Amino acid sequence: MVYEVSIDNLVIFSTIIYYAFLCIVYLLRAYERNKLELMLAPVFSFLLIPFVILWTVNLLNGSDCGRLITGLPIIIFLVYDLWYRFITQKKPQHHPDRWPFGLIIYLILLQIGSIALNWYGFLVSKFYGNVLIISYFIMLGCFGFYQNRYNKRKKGSND
Repeated sequence: MVYEVSIDNLVIFSTIIYYAFLCIVYLLRAYERNKLELMLAPVFSFLLIPFVILWTVNLLNGSDCGRLITGLPIIIFLVYDLWYRFITQKKPQHHPDRWPFGLIIYLILLQIGSIALNWYGFLVSKFYGNVLIISYFIMLGCFGFYQNRYNKRKKGSND
């Protein structure tokens, strides 16, 4: 029992770190700190390690299928993120005129992985679920801030 609680706490902690990194990335984009953002990309990809280890431990531990189902989408997203950023070596384009298919898949996986992590929190406890929902909306707020600053810059350059 203590062992399972520790695994759940580590998943929740990793999720909060995941949301914090996304907030940092969006704030760096808002202030056009592209080099610093690129330097943080390997750190973001490093999050794959705790999620894979914790998911594997949940699998080997015989955890309920809810924990396994809600843990898998973030792993899929982080593997795709690793492939999209490093293996393909594509230069990130945050606001393309025409969105490439890979970017659309990236954003869908980001949202599915994030929402599944929130569900994991609710499987653990209502408190953790609420903490993760709040973290998710803070992350979305940072994304909105970034989008707002981008749109103001774009509008200013078109005038």
